[in-house]
Amino acid sequence: MTKFKVVSIDMFRTLVDLSSVEHLIWRMLLKDKYTVGLAEECAAHAGNSLFKYLPQEKFLSVKEIFMSCFTELFSSIDIEFDPVEATRIWAQQHSRCKLFGDAMTFLNSVGKDYPICLASDVDDDMLGTLKQMYPFDFIFTSEQLGVYKANADGKFFYKIINHYGVRAGEILHIGDGRLENIGARKAGITTCWLNRDGRTWSHEIGPDYEVNSLIEAAAILGVDSLKSILPTEE
Repeated sequence: MTKFKVVSIDMFRTLVDLSSVEHLIWRMLLKDKYTVGLAEECAAHAGNSLFKYLPQEKFLSVKEIFMSCFTELFSSIDIEFDPVEATRIWAQQHSRCKLFGDAMTFLNSVGKDYPICLASDVDDDMLGTLKQMYPFDFIFTSEQLGVYKANADGKFFYKIINHYGVRAGEILHIGDGRLENIGARKAGITTCWLNRDGRTWSHEIGPDYEVNSLIEAAAILGVDSLKSILPTEE
């Protein structure tokens, strides 16, 4: 087993359930036009917009990207809603996501043996009080670093390597995103893809590990006695 020295972990869809607020966001934005189908269509449009702007040489914050996204979206579906206000709501609701049932069990148990840093593609204020859920050793955000985890050159993750001064392979990054895992692999970091929904990996560069829960991720780190103490989700 690789001797890891640092654990890097994603926030949204890894520690917290973004789906717990997504439909609320779209209900607020779409108002009387809201349907589950239209909300899912809008969410897909929003996700595609993020990756459209990532390759640009000039770094754009998450809120700047979604400001453009909402401007395009509202025009295409004829919604009269201020993109500035929509972006504010969208960012604010992110900080109100619910934790996954295995999140605190993982953090409190693994944190006894490893420094855990948070690595998130967000503007700092989008974390809100979520960053206080656990005393993270360090918090890396795309806004702070001016680069995204999804950038295939791995620049985001080189920042983590340089901060800790350890070999890249001694860092385990855990996250649900395919592109963030590719970015981490490019930097030489050991990757763990958290696949809670049984998705299929679709890229040539694969993760070092694939798990369906943070309890399984803990076992990779040698903490394999958590299943019996995992709290029951309400």
